[in-house]
Amino acid sequence: MRFEITLKISKNEKGSQLPINYQYELSSWIYKVLNEGDPIFSEWLHFKGYKSKEKPFKLFTFSNLIIPFYKISGDRIDILSNSVKLIISFLPDEAISPFITGLFKERRAIIGDKFSQVVLEVSEIISLPKIEIRERMTFKTISPLFVDEEDPIQGYPKHIAPNAENYSQLLHSNLLEKYRAFQNKEVADNCPDTKIRIIGQPMSKLIEIKSGTPQMTKIRAYNFTFEITGSRELIEVGYYGGFGRLGSQGFGCVEGV
Repeated sequence: MRFEITLKISKNEKGSQLPINYQYELSSWIYKVLNEGDPIFSEWLHFKGYKSKEKPFKLFTFSNLIIPFYKISGDRIDILSNSVKLIISFLPDEAISPFITGLFKERRAIIGDKFSQVVLEVSEIISLPKIEIRERMTFKTISPLFVDEEDPIQGYPKHIAPNAENYSQLLHSNLLEKYRAFQNKEVADNCPDTKIRIIGQPMSKLIEIKSGTPQMTKIRAYNFTFEITGSRELIEVGYYGGFGRLGSQGFGCVEGV
């Protein structure tokens, strides 16, 4: 399920300047909306989600704010348009589809940090039509894609660039885990490996999570266009639930090209 949310900017309240690192605050607002609408569902989503070998996955993702007109001022985004859009994507599940649209209607969000904030008011939410998932697709990221792997020598995960030799393998492994978590079963024995072909030059983006706090972490993620080949089931998992890691924090959301 995919939803397009139009957010009107209430410029007379807080202004129209966002910090560049706003993903965490946007993710927190989404969780807040889900919690206020259905506390049991939100608790399950936040603390359990779907599980693969006791590893929880929150199988949704969302785009960057889609801002028609803006300019960058240092570490701030000056929003010049009167509204922005947001894509939220959930792995298909009939159990949650009836109430998602209603949850976000007429909601307000205050997004930002101690230096600048923007008040966003939901003016419209529409359910987007499903697309046909094929064994070969071309996508572009609408939020940066994050992939990492454990480094036993350094003792902490390495952030992996799209040109790494094992990038396709890491994406494939992540999709397999998400598939197991969602379907509660293994993929078919003849499931093909997922292969990625990068189109053009990936753009690196260093993103701060919980910026300005002692808990701040930095994520190196990438925006790019890519062709993917493999199992339709796994590609569907990536399209709706996010490719790579940290989808529910605003990473790995894509759209068809």
